[in-house]
Amino acid sequence: MPDAVRLAIVGAGGIAQLHIGGYEKLRTAGYDRFVITAVCDVSADSAHQTADTIEEALGERPRVFESVEEMVEAEEADAADICLPHAYHHTAGIACLHGGMHVLIEKPVGITIEATHRLLEARGDRDLIIAGAEQVRRYIGPRTIEWAVNSQQVIGTPRFFTQEVFSKNHMDRSEYKWAWRSLKMLGGGGMLLDAGAHFSDMVQHVFGPAKTAICMMRTLDETIINLPDVEQQPVDVEDYWTATIIFDSGVIGHWAWSQHAAGRKLSTRMYYGTDGSLADRQEWMHPFQHGADLILDGGCEVPYEELEAQYLASLSEEEAHRLFPYGITDAFAIECWDFVEAITRGREPEFGTEEALQAKALCFALYESAHLDGQPVAVEDVKTGKLSSYQDPINEYWGI
Repeated sequence: MPDAVRLAIVGAGGIAQLHIGGYEKLRTAGYDRFVITAVCDVSADSAHQTADTIEEALGERPRVFESVEEMVEAEEADAADICLPHAYHHTAGIACLHGGMHVLIEKPVGITIEATHRLLEARGDRDLIIAGAEQVRRYIGPRTIEWAVNSQQVIGTPRFFTQEVFSKNHMDRSEYKWAWRSLKMLGGGGMLLDAGAHFSDMVQHVFGPAKTAICMMRTLDETIINLPDVEQQPVDVEDYWTATIIFDSGVIGHWAWSQHAAGRKLSTRMYYGTDGSLADRQEWMHPFQHGADLILDGGCEVPYEELEAQYLASLSEEEAHRLFPYGITDAFAIECWDFVEAITRGREPEFGTEEALQAKALCFALYESAHLDGQPVAVEDVKTGKLSSYQDPINEYWGI
């Protein structure tokens, strides 16, 4: 594979395994424009186990590194697929960019807005790709619904939506993957950012840019988190919020969530327009991942499967390959393919820094509003860095 992009997997946790599974699906389908030549993790055991997985899946054994700096200096890879906790997106990404490497970075592509801007500064005017690993919009369900709403106007003019999920769910915060998500300095926030980045991207992908954010939130969990990354401290991220989002288009959205709702569970996911509504089948913060059923004014119901069939039939051969290369529908495989294609063809990725900034700007606008006791916040002010009161301590902590 003389023209193959040499890839490094940076981070050997759970999300990295999903990315590796995506690369395996691509290779099985006959796509050979990449080779994984390096894997990097501070845990040598995890790195070697991941190297074993890659060798078994792809037939090639990558070189193992325990630091990003060592990996970059070795010039073992042309591009890095960064699958690290949010706090380390910018540090690993900047090191790779300084070394002339392209980067695919898990959402939210930096722990704060300023962290993303630092990544852009590190790239400068060089032709290096910075792609975001946002998989939800790439599934058939979200692609179908975006088409149905914007190309087919199946609900007429969108007016408002509500996404409310209240339940009682135990999160084992002794596990590292949940522990770092429990602290503001490591995750940037709680589920509103970690999972909410998917929601924020998708609702703006369908309804256009958000203009104003209004939010109140609470921290209800008092678990003590003990991690080597930071000093021992209690959970300090939100586990309840209620928010109103106003879009440039005039759409108004209500978004509320908690995992500390005792007793009866509540789950409502409805999107309304002038001519009908969409009932989202997905309960988690991945809008339309499993599709949505259409209910027209007057009561006629159209199951999602009909919408999907119509959408797929509408695609040209070129469109179908671009959206679902080699017939693959696994969104992790598609985002990995898009990254490699962006590098080899010199084009922009489907989800780049502009899309990442827009998605996280809405999330952080909600944090900034809550930080100001529910005052309305302009999303654009957060996106540009004009307002960053909530994020300032994080930036100071990490020297951003």
